[in-house]
Amino acid sequence: MNTQFCKVGKIKFSLNEVLNLKDIENNYLKFTEEAYNMLQTDTSLSDFLYHEASKLRKIILNLKNAQSNDVDAAF
Repeated sequence: MNTQFCKVGKIKFSLNEVLNLKDIENNYLKFTEEAYNMLQTDTSLSDFLYHEASKLRKIILNLKNAQSNDVDAAF
């Protein structure tokens, strides 16, 4: 079998190339604002939006930590 065209493990993407930090921050703010607005009318939708916002917040924190610690994961 010829491995000439095999690129497994050769290409590395940084999280900044895959995910745009500004877009994620805008979505986080939008979800938290919508969740706050829906708090009095539909609590289940508000809880769902807060949950999605918390997942986005984790992604934002991971991206910001990855920017400050450019450490290779192979170590």
